[in-house]
Amino acid sequence: MAQGKAFTKEERESIVESVRPYLEAGFSRNKACEAIGLHPTTLSKWVQEDESLSMKLKGWENVMSKLALANIFSALTKEAEMDDNKKETSKWYLERREKETFSTRTEQTGADGGAVEIKLTDQEVEKINQVKQLLDD
Repeated sequence: MAQGKAFTKEERESIVESVRPYLEAGFSRNKACEAIGLHPTTLSKWVQEDESLSMKLKGWENVMSKLALANIFSALTKEAEMDDNKKETSKWYLERREKETFSTRTEQTGADGGAVEIKLTDQEVEKINQVKQLLDD
């Protein structure tokens, strides 16, 4: 797509529809735009201008999450009947795309998202230095 090109309403609608299969397949908005040759900032600008477009894109983006959740639900209710690979794939997808809800990883940060400050006593520092010296020898 040409930079700075003004799109008609029909062209915009067509372009947005061409992003749909990629978003439904789990692509990020940036990757979906890349796949169709649209600069991601163009789509971002359109989303800022149109709240209904934002809702439409979010709906498409949630298709894979809904499928993964359905697989997990099915695995819970019919454990013996579900393929282990399907369960693991669904779990993997949700842990990465729905991190706030499904990730098993937790991160600790200090003030304002910085490093965690650890205060050591003089004795602890001395012990660390002794171990370090033994390792260096």
